[in-house]
Amino acid sequence: MTGYGKRVLIVEHDEGERYVLRLLLENEGYIVHMASEEGLALEEMKRRRFDVVISAHHLPQINGFRLVLLMRFRWPDTPMILLSGNDTSWPETAEQGEAYGNLHKPYDSRVLLELMKDATQFTREHRSQTSQPIMLRCQSS
Repeated sequence: MTGYGKRVLIVEHDEGERYVLRLLLENEGYIVHMASEEGLALEEMKRRRFDVVISAHHLPQINGFRLVLLMRFRWPDTPMILLSGNDTSWPETAEQGEAYGNLHKPYDSRVLLELMKDATQFTREHRSQTSQPIMLRCQSS
């Protein structure tokens, strides 16, 4: 169980795909939260701190690339993985938006799980570096 205790948010408008992803990730020990659209995803992000976000590239109101940009601005230490169907331009778009990773559907679940493992390790390392206590030096007279 590589994901034991790690919190992940799935942003996918297709209920069937959300369900399959949830089962895959829960079987690996991840704590899974789901949102069917980007507005709900942003609300979830405000409520909880996630180790990784997985999002479909095509969403009802905005595309996953724009969601990546919003996340980078608000939650820069949370990696995001984009999943896409048959759009050929999206890998460059994902890189420009600084998505942690991107996969084409149908994807190999082993590849996704390996990417998740790497992303959660990135999160742990990045957050441990940025959450070091600040030491103040006091001069005594």
